[in-house]
Amino acid sequence: MKKTKNKITNPKPLHPGQVLSEVYMNEMNLNQTQFADLCGCSHRKINEIVNGKRSITPLFAIELEAVLGTTPMMWLKIQAEYDLHKARFLLAA
Repeated sequence: MKKTKNKITNPKPLHPGQVLSEVYMNEMNLNQTQFADLCGCSHRKINEIVNGKRSITPLFAIELEAVLGTTPMMWLKIQAEYDLHKARFLLAA
């Protein structure tokens, strides 16, 4: 990553909630309530994740594995990349 005059030049990584919504939920043709029911969690939790207000935790990554057939590590890597970019952005400001 390059810093130019305290600015980060690489694009912002996607929040895992955006990946969840745009890739998985859209492909499955599920709204937030339907997906929450499928996961056995609250609609609020899915809404907060999809809107970037809540992180994907290791526990929820395991739940996504059961529902989507993805690996927990995939979700945790996406979350870590997002969090790291956010931290670097704060330090560059």
